[in-house]
This record gives sequence, C-alpha cells and structure tokens, in this order.
Amino acid sequence: MTTASKKTAVLYARYSSDMQKATSIDGQLLLCRKVALRNGLDVIGELVDAAKSGLTEGARDGYQRLLNGVKNQDFDVVVVEHFDRLSRDPATIQRLKQVFEFNGVELMDQKGVYATATDISIASLYNTIYKPQLAEKVRRGHDNAVANGRIPGSYAYGYRPRPGAPGERVIDENEAKIALRIFTEYAAGRSTRTIAADLIRDGVPSPGATRHKNKAGRTTWNHQCITGGRHGRGIIGNDLYIGEIHWNVRSTILNPETQKKQKRRNPEERHIVVKKPELRIVPQVLWNRTQEVRSARAVSMFGPTGNPRRRVVIPRNNEHPLAGVLRCGVCNGHMRIAQSSRNGAPRAACASAHQRSTCEHTRSFDMDVLLEDASDKIQLKLLSPKAIEEAMCAWKEERKNDRNKGSEHAKLERRRRVLTTEIERLSYAIANSRRKPDELLKRIDECDLERESVEERLRLLGGGGENVIGFDHPKFGDRYRSEVTARSSRNSSLSRVGSAGPPSASRCSPGSAWGLSNRAVELLG
Repeated sequence: MTTASKKTAVLYARYSSDMQKATSIDGQLLLCRKVALRNGLDVIGELVDAAKSGLTEGARDGYQRLLNGVKNQDFDVVVVEHFDRLSRDPATIQRLKQVFEFNGVELMDQKGVYATATDISIASLYNTIYKPQLAEKVRRGHDNAVANGRIPGSYAYGYRPRPGAPGERVIDENEAKIALRIFTEYAAGRSTRTIAADLIRDGVPSPGATRHKNKAGRTTWNHQCITGGRHGRGIIGNDLYIGEIHWNVRSTILNPETQKKQKRRNPEERHIVVKKPELRIVPQVLWNRTQEVRSARAVSMFGPTGNPRRRVVIPRNNEHPLAGVLRCGVCNGHMRIAQSSRNGAPRAACASAHQRSTCEHTRSFDMDVLLEDASDKIQLKLLSPKAIEEAMCAWKEERKNDRNKGSEHAKLERRRRVLTTEIERLSYAIANSRRKPDELLKRIDECDLERESVEERLRLLGGGGENVIGFDHPKFGDRYRSEVTARSSRNSSLSRVGSAGPPSASRCSPGSAWGLSNRAVELLG
C-alpha cells in the first residue's frame, strides 16, 4: 500500500459481446478518469476486458490481473462505471467485496462514493432481477442478427470476418481448400485420425494455430475437430459449409449442484435456419455422401441408434499414483491411458503418438510395473541419511510455524468473542432505548464488518496444528523410516504386476522414453 497521502487507483472497464462497439471501453474509462480526478486519486493503471461476459471469471485476463493487484495490495482504490462491470453474478459481487475489504482496497463507482455493504447488496439484488432480462435481450438481438444473415458467434474454419461488418463472414480461399479436402477424404472412407495425421505431416496450420496466434490454443490437428466430439459439430457436421446458418440448436445451462455448464438440444421448432448460398464451400452431393458415411460409422460403433453410450467418467488422478506425472521422453508431451494389459492393468502411451501421430514413440508401458519400480527407487532415496536429516529440519520448521499460527489463531478467536459480545450489548441497548439508535446501528455495522474480516482470516489460517505428525524427537528416525515404508507399501499394493517380471534399470532412468516429471526425477536421483 502507498504511504503517500494521495491514494492510488486502478480503473476497470468491460463490455460483454463482440457485436457491441469497442468504443464502450473508451467511454467507461473516460468516466472513471473523471471520477478519479474529482476525488483526488492518482490513477496508476487501466485494466480492460473486451467482448467478455460478466458471468465468467477465469476467461477475463484484465479481471484476473485486477484480482492479483488487490491481493498484492498494489493500489488503494478500484474505480468502475458500475459494479456489474466486475461481475453480474450476485454471489461473486459479495465475495469480491469481502476480498477487497480483507486486503484494504476500496471500491468506487461513477457516483464517486466508496461502496458499502449496503450498496453491494442492492447491486446484487438488481443483478438477480436484471440477468434474466439481459439474457432475453441478448438472445433477441442474436436471433435478429441471424435472421439478417449475420453470425453472432465465432467464425468457423474456412471463413473469416468481413472487416467493418460485425457478424458477417467471407470465405477464406486457402482454408476452404483444406475443408473441401477433409470432406473428400472422409467420404472416400479414410479415418479422421489418418486425415489429421496427414494434415500435420503436410504442415497445414490447424484451426487452433490460426485462431489463437497470441493465446494458448491447440496448434496441431486433432480428430475431434473434424468429428466434433459429443455434440457432433466439428467440420464435417457444420451446415455452414453448404451455405446454411443453423442457430439456437442448443442451449447452455448451468448445473446448480456442480456449477458446470451443460449443452442441451432445443426442440426443432426453436431452431433458426437461414440460407446463405454465397458461403457454400462443399457441394451438396459430397455433403450427402459425407453424412451417409458418418451415420454408417455411428451405427457400426454404437448400434442401431447411432448414439454414443457414455460411461461414467471417473477421474484417473484418484485411481493411480502415477496419473498425470508421466511424460514422453521423445516429445516431452503428456502420456495417457491408451490400452489395458492382459491382466487388466492400464497401459500408458504418448498422447501425441496415440491421438495425433505427431510423435514417433508408439510404445506403451504397464502403469503398475512403472509404479512398483518408482516406489522402490523413491523409498531408497527417501531413506538415505541426507533425506532423514532434511525431513527432521522440515519437521522442526513446521512445528515452529504451527506455534506461530496457533498464537495468531488464539488472538483472533478472542477478538471474535469480544466483537460478538459487543454486538449483543448494542442490540440490547437499541431494544431498550427510546432515543434514535442511529449511532448504535452504525457501531453494530462496524463491529459486524470487523467480525467478518476476523472470521475470514481464521478460515485462511485453518485449525492450527492438525498437519503436524507428532514424532518424538529421540525416535524421529525410526518413526520416519516406518512412515516411508508404510506409504511405499500402500503404493505398491495398488500395483498388479503381470508375468513380465521386474523392469530393467533402463526403463526407470530419467532419459528413458517414458520419462517421469521433473519432480519425480529429482526424487529418483
């Protein structure tokens, strides 16, 4: 935090849709600058999110930088045009206010008044009412745009936006040739994996490489971008290639239990179909042949209905100790479960080689054999005299930190009890007083606000020393060895080693083709 008398401020602006005008950002920032000048604030930064929804957090780079600045206390005040620029979710707005208060950062809108808990509560109530209305207005605007031949969403492979005309598309001749090639080869009976591998070998830029030049996107072709995954969109399922815009086919809803978004198909009567012959890339005969091949493959794979039978997805990270830590020694890419051994154990293979044919390392490895080998090497490393000495030092430091945490925890607990007693006393005074209770109510609000801050700090501290293993000092070495041996045995018990016998030393070296992650290599030495 600054020590000068003049407070520092950061301005934040956002607009939600690429169909809106970017000048909205300029207008918001201009208003915020005036507010900051009127209140004597020193503006040290401006953060913006263009064409980003206020219902999302992780996808907004400017918002994330703002949160990091708040947590690092890089400024004193955040100025926004309105609170909904930060978020349109009521729960998020309330949580943000608590984060701001905990870090001593104040929030100000265009009125030039520092936001209070009451202001945030009113804004949250307003957003609760306004969100459904806004969604309906946006949906109506998108439907109108589609009816006029414009596309509110992102542009498909083979097309590019028309400059100066939001929502309009023109054909990209180079990409259109590749799209036509994909349809032709698929209709001829080639698999999507083979098509993707050929495109990679020919050096053809993928949709991810062309759309995300400055972002983290998929830079190589994948069979899923051709078939489209569970919803079957992909390249070969996109009706835009025959000059038809299909809109409102699916809706995205939020699961209230998992807080994850799901897509559901809308009834046929709600679909919007608009003809755009000038956008056709694929001839109708080739399109029909492609869909016939696709349907035949679906029936062959999933039965008469052609609908995938989805199994329950169980996170593998909770099943196998090595899940997520194996990397390919050739391309340094991730390993994935590609098949099963004869005894049913999972076998790992390079994901790039297995899915995209971009890596020459096609061998697979029994995960349980690797686990047994890694457990032996880790146990040997952890039981060395140096490792025991370092564990002893770490244990002493943890005990010291835990004592400090326990002391702070006790002080906060005492302060919370004092504030609770004070609130009860003031409430009793209000109930039995005939005078105006304005001052008493103000004091209650102050105490309640401080108590919330104390409770948040207690939550961050945790319960104190629950993570410390109570090793007796004279027998620390013996206890440490027994713990390492027990944990190693539990890991080894998960292994179902087949008849192949123990692995050779070359299979567990850091330079081998199935190389472990850097941390595992450090443990193995």
